[in-house]
Amino acid sequence: MNKQQVIEHMCASGILPVFRTSDMRNLFPAVKAFYDAGIGCVEFTMTMPNALQLVREGVAQSPNDLLLGAGTIMDGPTVDKAVEAGAKFIACPGISEPMIEACRCNDVVSVVGAMTPTEIMRAVDLGADVIKVFPAVCVGPGFFSDVLGPFPGLHLMAAGGMSLLTVKDYVKAGAEILTFLGNGLEAEAYASGDCATITRTASKWVEAVREARAKT
Repeated sequence: MNKQQVIEHMCASGILPVFRTSDMRNLFPAVKAFYDAGIGCVEFTMTMPNALQLVREGVAQSPNDLLLGAGTIMDGPTVDKAVEAGAKFIACPGISEPMIEACRCNDVVSVVGAMTPTEIMRAVDLGADVIKVFPAVCVGPGFFSDVLGPFPGLHLMAAGGMSLLTVKDYVKAGAEILTFLGNGLEAEAYASGDCATITRTASKWVEAVREARAKT
């Protein structure tokens, strides 16, 4: 996939589980559980032990239409290593010019954190592909619809603090991608390897996104 196709795939999925954990026992089965729920992309953060190797192994084990990205990357050299490991998108919690430039040089999608119109302007000027509003719970759904007025066409991601009850509000307001903690959505099920429960719960999020989009 080229960059535009990756962005379209992420937006079509609508949900991005983000894994940030030191418990790797059930990591790859949980990734498969989200895929079985209809989710087409997942993210491994670089705060996890041996994260680059996890990306490499995850790519090798995952279906071709499941996109694996690398998150919490704030410098150029780590972007290079993550892309070499197979990451299809790179995420940063804030604005890092070296990270965005490295993504551009590697022709890989950049997901850049921003929380104010000024930060969004800077991220866009630097070439960010997706704007991650983080933490989204601090600004609420209304921020997304307000921002899309002066910034039409932005690909907005809502990250942090959402629940199943608020999914529809964020989608209707213009968020194209919503995140949750992959190992935290069903924490007990993740710890025990109960992938059926993870799939059932994740399916509710997928259905909530689908219903909200049908009404917009």
